[in-house]
Amino acid sequence: LDADFGLSGYHQPYNSTTSFVVDLPFGRGRRYLGNASAVTDALLGGWQIAGINSVFAGESVTLTYTPSAAAQVSGIQQDFRGANNYRPNVNGDVLVADGERGPTNYLNPASVAIPTDLSQPFGNAPRNSVRGPMIWQVDMVASKRFPMPWPAGTLEFRAEFFNLLNRTNFRAPNGNRSSNAFGTITATYDPRIIQFGVRASF
Repeated sequence: LDADFGLSGYHQPYNSTTSFVVDLPFGRGRRYLGNASAVTDALLGGWQIAGINSVFAGESVTLTYTPSAAAQVSGIQQDFRGANNYRPNVNGDVLVADGERGPTNYLNPASVAIPTDLSQPFGNAPRNSVRGPMIWQVDMVASKRFPMPWPAGTLEFRAEFFNLLNRTNFRAPNGNRSSNAFGTITATYDPRIIQFGVRASF
């Protein structure tokens, strides 16, 4: 029961979000290119840049293992996934040391052991005791409004960049000690995505 005391899956030890909006000082009525021609102003003037910088902790992982048929326990309350959650024993630092840690070597298998006593199939590993790599992403949008003489209104063009820097943000490592892929990371969040849009307002 002591191992059931752990952090919530929603726990975020840190979460930093910074947003900004900047009207670029180019084009008619602005600091630079104030006397620009209509063509120059259409291309370079009136742009607005906005962005969001997000930094937060990686996904949490509950260490588990797949028991043999002889070690399975029946007749006890099941967890939210509809099956007993068998957790291994932890002895030492689960994370590989800094400088050696990577997607193919994130968790230390020597520190995680599957219980060998069939009468004690539930180890001491607590819930959500490990976290994947930090996640950092910058999203940005460049937009410009064009006046429409008829029908009266504006036409807005938007170029949106998700994960602008194309940073590789890794998902959680495999926490199943019975798996050959234990301690490895095989999935990432989305790479850079670019989309364009046009919206008319009347």
